Amino acid sequence: MVGFAPPARSAWVAVAVVGLLVWSGLFTVLMFRPEPRPWLCAGDTAVVVALCLAHGNLAPAEVLGASAGSGWIDVVAGTGIFIAQFGLRQPLAISAAIAIAVAYAVGAPGIRDAPVIIVLQGLLAAALVGLLRHGARRADLALSEEASARASARARSAARSDELDQQRLLHDTVLATLTMVGTGSITRDSAALPERAAADLAVIEDLRAHPGAARDVAHEPAPLDVALRRTVVLTHRLGLPSLDVEFDVPPLDLPHEVVVALSQGVAEALTNVARHANTRAARVSARRAGEGVTVEVRDGGRGFDPMAVPSHRRGLRESVRGRMRAVGGSALADSSPGAGTRVVLRWEP
Repeated sequence: MVGFAPPARSAWVAVAVVGLLVWSGLFTVLMFRPEPRPWLCAGDTAVVVALCLAHGNLAPAEVLGASAGSGWIDVVAGTGIFIAQFGLRQPLAISAAIAIAVAYAVGAPGIRDAPVIIVLQGLLAAALVGLLRHGARRADLALSEEASARASARARSAARSDELDQQRLLHDTVLATLTMVGTGSITRDSAALPERAAADLAVIEDLRAHPGAARDVAHEPAPLDVALRRTVVLTHRLGLPSLDVEFDVPPLDLPHEVVVALSQGVAEALTNVARHANTRAARVSARRAGEGVTVEVRDGGRGFDPMAVPSHRRGLRESVRGRMRAVGGSALADSSPGAGTRVVLRWEP
């Protein structure tokens, strides 16, 4: 409008400017929708072609005779070319650039460099978009491979965790029973042997019927105090020497998998007290530690040297420390010969 002069016609310019503004607003609104459609870019090319064909009636003579890029139609043509390259697939995109260049040459006859520059803009824009899309495909492929690798690693980790859980359960049940039978702690005529064997078989059947089932409720809250009290009661029913357990655990709710790890770790610690500590007294306590918890099993028995435990013994290493590591916690066994034993289990979210 600022450079309005013949041969531009006022009616043509008014219609062209109003129409272009309306189309630009509609185009912007529709392109910001979640799934922009290629027909929008094709429609934009059609609008630009129409303006280029009417170029002779929309720009002054000085602009028509000047180098490319000095008129508003040149700006619209360049913008339309880039929109076509980004919004259309090849060869439609480069065809749109050629159509705009031809319409520009037809709408403003004469020898000038504008149509050539328009074609070059189209080629450069097509090359740029091609590089961007190639880079995007490579990035998508790399992300897909990384996600696949992470999923495989998680699957292997879950499988290994399930395997370790099963090994720990077998250690605490079947292998413990066989060890007591082998050492004479439980004889063939003992009334506790059938009960313990039945409990061990139930554990095996549950593993076969529901492998990894506990993971479905792993993050649901569960009462730690109830689980630990049940652990203390069950310890008396497994044919082990009776323990007088002092219980000091306040009501605490923690994720189910953490409660399971803590209660099973405490069960293994109490089993060790009953079998090895040469004492009938033990203490189980728990306290909040920030957002987590600290559980302690203490006895005043004969103690042992943790560094002297053979590598093939899996009680403290797997049934206690391994379980706590699996849920992001830790376990410490503090003991020395003649000074009793203190097993500390810690967990923090």
